[in-house]
Amino acid sequence: MKRLLLMGLIGAGMWVVTSRAQEKFSQAVRPEEFAAAGLTKLSPEERARLDALVEAYKSGALAAARAEVATAAAARATAEQKAAKAEAEVVATKAAAAAKPKPAGESFLAKAKVLLTPSTEVEYETVQTRLLGEFQGWQTGTVFNLENGQRWRVESGNYITSPEAGPRKVRIVPGLMGSFFLEIEGVRHRPKIKFIGSGK
Repeated sequence: MKRLLLMGLIGAGMWVVTSRAQEKFSQAVRPEEFAAAGLTKLSPEERARLDALVEAYKSGALAAARAEVATAAAARATAEQKAAKAEAEVVATKAAAAAKPKPAGESFLAKAKVLLTPSTEVEYETVQTRLLGEFQGWQTGTVFNLENGQRWRVESGNYITSPEAGPRKVRIVPGLMGSFFLEIEGVRHRPKIKFIGSGK
């Protein structure tokens, strides 16, 4: 009998604990405390939401959710910092490449310039001047003396004409791969030439 009574008391105690555990926060709070907290103004949906929040807090789910949100925010901030750093490096690399001087001969525009003045190095730019002396054509090795003081030697080809008194207008025109050609006024052919220095 004592044993049956003890088992009955244990069962009743477990029922009380279980029913309290299942009891909602809004039902467990005394009415005067509920009113003092201003919770009587809540609609049934708002009360249900409050009960769910309290239950989540008690079970630790709310803290876990907050920790997950904080972790995600930290990961996003780190990713944004890495992306910003990578973008800054790309911009700096492009700026450095744009500011770096290009070596001579890298572009055709640089080669298309031959500024030929006495006692200076050859730069690539078309130059107009005149031949000095009598003009009677050319053959491989012929040297032309120009009014601007430069001397050019014919690299290949022949062109013979009757002697004509100078001076005659000429143009030195750059070609591909650092080559040059001499265009002579009144002559359709143009020899390939090489700069051999200044005569002045």
